[in-house]
Amino acid sequence: MKKTELSIVQQIVLSLAVLLLLSVGLTIAGYMAGAQDREKIAGFASDAATATGIVTKKYIHSVGPGRVWVYWLDLSFVTQDGASHASSINVANSIHDRYEVGSRVPITYVKSKPEYFYIPGTEPTQRDVGIADGMYKYGAIASAVFLAGLIGLFFISRGQGGAPPSPSAEQLARVTGSRPPNPSRGNFGTRQTG
Repeated sequence: MKKTELSIVQQIVLSLAVLLLLSVGLTIAGYMAGAQDREKIAGFASDAATATGIVTKKYIHSVGPGRVWVYWLDLSFVTQDGASHASSINVANSIHDRYEVGSRVPITYVKSKPEYFYIPGTEPTQRDVGIADGMYKYGAIASAVFLAGLIGLFFISRGQGGAPPSPSAEQLARVTGSRPPNPSRGNFGTRQTG
């Protein structure tokens, strides 16, 4: 089975396409995270309630190429209207170490959206909004740059007819090691009749 190798231009196009997809993903994630953080902050300021939650589970995930430790607590709590809620929350390692399974923990939640909640030390802040906005901003800039690169390569390849120019006789001679026969120059300028 033959292996097909990509040309340099194809490798560049593939790299730019992958980077474009990643940067678009970063842009969307940043936009959504920023909007959600703003909504949470507004909800906690205008529609907050408190409850006592119970830690039902705690665990650590190892993610990414650098094997980053991500700490989680599973919590359950009952809202003022008597509805039970169970959810997970990502926390710093110091908060993770503070609680054991079965521990009681104070919870602040948004009455109209109990899925928006926090425990002490995990409150959403303007810093969180700033980080999300930075992801959105730099993701959008990177997306524009990579898209411009792809469009530029497209027009450059179309300008060249999409195929490399044919090799000259001299280039063929260097590769094959043989010289093409020299055309006779003795008849230059004379009219040939047939």
